[in-house]
Amino acid sequence: MDKYHIPKYLDAPFKVVLWTWDELVGFFVPFLTCFWLLNSPVSGVVLGCCFVAGLKKIKGEEGHYFIAHLAYWHLPPLVKYKATPSSCFREILG
Repeated sequence: MDKYHIPKYLDAPFKVVLWTWDELVGFFVPFLTCFWLLNSPVSGVVLGCCFVAGLKKIKGEEGHYFIAHLAYWHLPPLVKYKATPSSCFREILG
């Protein structure tokens, strides 16, 4: 067994079985919502698959980290970075 995992590409995103983490969450949120609230797992699977297909289309056209960049610029600061300024500072003097 190999002790280290070397990815095929340097910027390859982390995958859980076949999906990246955001696609996995994008499937399970509609699925679990429909399963618990509406008691309809079939419609949850359909909605989850449609959401994942739309997410893959967006990521295929714009890139893997497009949604993370969109969240950084348009949502309040959820994560504090050490070297990256907050997105509310649009112009940096220096």
